Amino acid sequence: MMRSLYTASTGMLAQQLQIDNTSNNIANVNTIGFKTSRAEFSDLMYQTLEYAGTGTSQITKSPTGIEVGLGVRPTAMTKIFTEGNLKQTSNNLDVAITGKGFFKIELPDGTESYSRAGAFKLDENGTIVNSDGYKLIPEIVVPDDATDITIGTDGTVTVIQPGQTQGTQIGQITTINFINPAGLHSMGDTLYLETEA
Repeated sequence: MMRSLYTASTGMLAQQLQIDNTSNNIANVNTIGFKTSRAEFSDLMYQTLEYAGTGTSQITKSPTGIEVGLGVRPTAMTKIFTEGNLKQTSNNLDVAITGKGFFKIELPDGTESYSRAGAFKLDENGTIVNSDGYKLIPEIVVPDDATDITIGTDGTVTVIQPGQTQGTQIGQITTINFINPAGLHSMGDTLYLETEA
């Protein structure tokens, strides 16, 4: 009886984790750059009550044996870094990544983080930043007198200034790739930190 209660409790804890994960995925359905997670599970060890091949009489053997599973445990919470749906916006600083890659974002303490959210803005100095005011790396500063900003498909940032008919390139938005993006550490705000994985 105690074994069955323990096994059932591992199942309840696993299902609670699955529900928590699903709830988080649903809650962030409209979060720009959010990537869904998938919970993965594995069965626990088995208690062998009778080994397969154990003799059941002088001339017969048990073909299967008796093994009792002791439950389930979570093994991974994997981020799925697939492309989201692209939406047309009226912000000329909104960009999206097609394929793999992350934008490099500098946190206030100088730590480098990574994001797939491309809803950028200008801060009071004309620097391109994310919604929390963290700088995009490499840093790109838009001149005060710029009348128009465009971002090319290759990430080239061009501005038009008064008296000019041709745009002036002021920087390029680059992306960083990881061999194992699922190994990045989620820190919230659609930001990730590099780990040993």
